[in-house]
Amino acid sequence: MKLSKYIIGFIIMSGLLCLVPFVYAQEAQEQETEVSTAVYTDVDIGHPEYVALKYLSENNIINGYEDGSFKPDTLVNRAEALKMILEAQNLITAHYITNHSLGGASFNENPLTFTDIYKSVWYYPYIKKGVELGIVKGYEDGTFKPDQTVNRVESFKMIMESDDIVLPEVTENPFADVDMNTWFAPYLLEAKLREIIYYTMNNTVNPNKEMTRSRFAELVYRYIRSKEGHCFGKASYYSDYLEGRSTSTGEPYRASELTAAHLTLPFGTIVRVTNLANGQSVDVRINDRGPYITGRSIDLSKSAFDSIAHLGSGIIWIEYEIIKQP
Repeated sequence: MKLSKYIIGFIIMSGLLCLVPFVYAQEAQEQETEVSTAVYTDVDIGHPEYVALKYLSENNIINGYEDGSFKPDTLVNRAEALKMILEAQNLITAHYITNHSLGGASFNENPLTFTDIYKSVWYYPYIKKGVELGIVKGYEDGTFKPDQTVNRVESFKMIMESDDIVLPEVTENPFADVDMNTWFAPYLLEAKLREIIYYTMNNTVNPNKEMTRSRFAELVYRYIRSKEGHCFGKASYYSDYLEGRSTSTGEPYRASELTAAHLTLPFGTIVRVTNLANGQSVDVRINDRGPYITGRSIDLSKSAFDSIAHLGSGIIWIEYEIIKQP
């Protein structure tokens, strides 16, 4: 009898020991899954530009530093901004970079004459290409100022100059803090028409605000995605007191249904809405008009919003695209 007890005890203990590596493996797997969501050590799910930085990184348009960080809050300079634009727009090739770097075959072909640009710097090929394409130019004193920071209007000008577009005629102030007669008004109006510029409820954009690395990268992302039919803006959700009340189509609002309001899209349009901070998406049907708040693009049903963000967020930055039209 005692022997049987010892045998049973041994079997139980062996089973428990076998579970130990399984538990550790499971914990390691969970930790690995958690780490794998980070684009860089300082950019993970929840970062405002998470989706943009993940996309640009996966497509080799941006890269971080040797320590694995991206330094998203560091201000972007002219050289860095130009590199992102050229890479995103596929306007520069590896062959061109090699031929216009130190020791390259075409290194001395029409060299840049800026007094503060040297052939040995990493960004020389990018500035040379940007000048050739007319995206950027130097200053009257003969310098280029590669380390100078870039503000919001300069950012839109640079990226739009890299594309073959016709800027719209400005007939009124595009924003409350942008006079129609300023040189950058057409660029910001184009950005507004493309729905790639964020503005406040007071219809302001703060045009002279300096751009961080992450904000500029997201602008590049928005621009290239806008050419694929994607739009950007803010989204919120219906209040509970609207439950059962009629929408613009006449059908009652139901918080449990995946519906949304948009000012112009035809009723019945299916729209995919993505939370830019975590990449979560939801497909909703347009059955109402709104929102009637400046700077906001879509009002989601409560369940739709809850599927891509915490309800406590209230308002989130989104990307949206038409999946199906009626």
